[in-house]
Amino acid sequence: MKTELLHGDYRKVLRGAKADLVVTSPPYNIGSNSPAVTGRRRNGGYDPKSYRSITDYRDSMSEDAYQDWQLKFLYWCSEHLNAGGTLCYNHKPRRRRGAMIHPMQWVGQCEALTLMEEVIWDRGSTHNHGRGLMWPTTERVYVLRRTNDSYALDNYRDRELPFRRDLWRINPQVAGAHNAPFPELLVEQCVRAFTVAGQTVCDPFAGSGTVAVVSQRLDRHFIGAEKLKKYWKLAMRRMEKVNARG
Repeated sequence: MKTELLHGDYRKVLRGAKADLVVTSPPYNIGSNSPAVTGRRRNGGYDPKSYRSITDYRDSMSEDAYQDWQLKFLYWCSEHLNAGGTLCYNHKPRRRRGAMIHPMQWVGQCEALTLMEEVIWDRGSTHNHGRGLMWPTTERVYVLRRTNDSYALDNYRDRELPFRRDLWRINPQVAGAHNAPFPELLVEQCVRAFTVAGQTVCDPFAGSGTVAVVSQRLDRHFIGAEKLKKYWKLAMRRMEKVNARG
């Protein structure tokens, strides 16, 4: 299987890429202009990973600019999917000044894609134990197809499909060199559900390379991009280990 992970912005290095499945999680725009605001959870504080803790890249755009970028990204995905292709777009509801900002505010605006599933990813834990809100333990995986195209899901095709319902209980991956790595089980579910062996998977925000290594293991081609060099190097090392194991 061909596996190619390019260093750079997806808009530049993946211009000619085409895939049967895009699995990705973009930066969430949770803010990182100042040091992490931490405190004891019992007093309504935040632990270091919940707020203003992303320091490796700019994660504090104005909300309007961020949503415009994400809408353009969804259109980018629609243009880079093969016929019958699928997008699995991981995001979560966020809060600003106490009010919820829901991903459907921009997902629902992309006319080139049609929403097929809103999967609830139950992480089973949270970093945000504020007094004035229900503690958020879930994220979303939005499954979209190109408008007027076919839908790839066959819920009975793969006997080893981890989940067949729209609630996935998957513990978060233990953070290591990357701030927020994808759990391999979540990626495996997406790859098994929406592709077959020999098809191509893409991750434009590849991070530490989880989508790449899962795709390798499941006999799918992979094409992706990672902008930060240290994460790109980390992902390349993980991919080399998979190749070495054969």
